Amino acid sequence: MILVAKSVRIAVAAVILAACGLHLFPYRSTAADIAPTLAGTPSEDTAVQTRHAIAFDSGQLSYTAIAGTLGLRLDKSDVEAAIFYVSYQKDGDDPATRPITFVFNGGPGSSAAWLHVVGLGPRRLFLHDDGGIPDSPARLVDNAQTWLRFTDLVFVDPVGTGFSRPFPGKEQRPDKDGRPFWGIKSDLRSLSEFVRLYLTRYGRWASPVYLAGESYGGFRAAALVELLPITGIQLSGAILISPVIEYRLNLGNDYFDVMPWVTFVPSYAATAFHHGKYRAESDGNLQQIARAAEVFSRTHLLLALASDAPRKSATVSEVFGRLAAITGLDVTCVQYHRGRLTAEVFAKRLLEDQGRVVGIYDGSVSTPDPNPFSTAYAARDPSFDPLIAPVTTSVNAYVRNELGYKTDARYELMNAEVLQAWNWTEGGESELPGVGPRLRSGLSLNPNLKVLIAHGFFDLATPYFASKYIIERLELDEANFPNVRLSVYPGGHMFYTRTDAREQLYRDVQALYETSSKASR
Repeated sequence: MILVAKSVRIAVAAVILAACGLHLFPYRSTAADIAPTLAGTPSEDTAVQTRHAIAFDSGQLSYTAIAGTLGLRLDKSDVEAAIFYVSYQKDGDDPATRPITFVFNGGPGSSAAWLHVVGLGPRRLFLHDDGGIPDSPARLVDNAQTWLRFTDLVFVDPVGTGFSRPFPGKEQRPDKDGRPFWGIKSDLRSLSEFVRLYLTRYGRWASPVYLAGESYGGFRAAALVELLPITGIQLSGAILISPVIEYRLNLGNDYFDVMPWVTFVPSYAATAFHHGKYRAESDGNLQQIARAAEVFSRTHLLLALASDAPRKSATVSEVFGRLAAITGLDVTCVQYHRGRLTAEVFAKRLLEDQGRVVGIYDGSVSTPDPNPFSTAYAARDPSFDPLIAPVTTSVNAYVRNELGYKTDARYELMNAEVLQAWNWTEGGESELPGVGPRLRSGLSLNPNLKVLIAHGFFDLATPYFASKYIIERLELDEANFPNVRLSVYPGGHMFYTRTDAREQLYRDVQALYETSSKASR
């Protein structure tokens, strides 16, 4: 009975959030035989190699790009899937000392195109400095902040995304772990095998190995920090970008659990300040406003939400008044929701007097409310959905034209059917999933491992304060605690769409690689 109830809780939370176009929250399908319908026949092993160069102020970087697939044999017999990847290797450097970074996005159901052609690769989608989308058609430009300057890169599309495909009949094969690809354990298993196979195929076992993952990809990376060393793959570092590490802190749907309502407040305050709705005292500094909201939310608000005092008592009313002031919402709205403000309520109500809504993926973005006669947040997110077509267009043109990878298959930028088929309770887990303990284990057993957790101030999907709360409770040894760093940037979930944030992220990640390299000597 308990297991059923908690499975329903996961499903209900997913349905609520899926209505907002969010693609990174748990959903447990009730259909046991569901599997994504994917166009295109997989190829077991393909590889197209091309040579390129990119010019910087400091000189030119020549590199080799490989676009291809690797066939996975998870049961050590037949090939079960072909995973598509694009890798970049700097020419002239010794692979034994040159770092290599495996990169994946989230969803589940998202390809790596977001980090590939928007943030980290040598070619990126041209956007305005503030992340705004130029007039069509989409075009790519050289990326001065590509991580290829200090690490080789492998962008990985998990099975069911990009051009990655299961072989016919393998997508529904029952085994002890459930579906072979679309579940927490199965996904980690297939990605671990891909990393092993890539290191073997391209002779990179001697290279320092790093991981980078965004959103659910950060969930993956945090788990792989523990898992990969168990399989014999040593790690030097990991970068978690806008990660969801513990779903319990990102799903504010449980009235009896107060922490999710606390972790979102600093991002609400930052967003309210950006839009001129912040009514509390301030010195006009975004960092200080967010910090003050952290202190308020983990003290006065937390106590009020957990208190047995009536919600109309003087103490609770004072706290709700303060919450209204720092979030920019009307106090009657805060009182109506008992101080438990979901991202959808906040995004719908903040600019309601102007007839506008703000984005959940990026609260600094606003648009006229497409659904003004409804109290519900619209299904399309103004900070996310407009990027889908430019990213899809650019990655299709780039892979086919510049990298020379030819296929008639559809590139699955985001596959909603993979999300729907995902097994969130795989292995018998009954709670909302989390990988905080696995991250702690990986850090504790590898004292040289460096981890950077990066967030945007205006991200209302995976708020930065949730990760800060987790870091504070990892209970790491005093010598290991400095190995984990949290950085928060101006921007939202994909904060790297903004030039200033992308430049700062580049500097921070480069510093991590330099520090990690010194620690390994």
